[in-house]
Amino acid sequence: MGARLRKRACARCGKLFSFRSLSDHAFAPFCSERCKTIDLGAWLSEEYAVVERLPLDETIGGLAAIDDPDVRAALEELNQE
Repeated sequence: MGARLRKRACARCGKLFSFRSLSDHAFAPFCSERCKTIDLGAWLSEEYAVVERLPLDETIGGLAAIDDPDVRAALEELNQE
C-alpha cells in the first residue's frame, strides 16, 4: 500500500497541491515551477532578506572600537530604534 495523497498550500501563491511525498514533488514547497522561479527571483532581487540586528555591545569591540565619528553616530542612532 503506497503513501496516502496529501495536500499542502503553495508557499508562493497559496494554491493547494497534492503530493504523496514532498521529496517526490519536484517543486515543493511550491505548486509549480513558475511559483518556485518567482520566489527565487524575489530572493535574487533582494525582496526578501534574512536580517539579524545585534546590539552594539555584542559586536566585536563594541562601539568604542569604531574610530570614525560619523559611523559611530549612525550606529548609535540605529541602536536607539
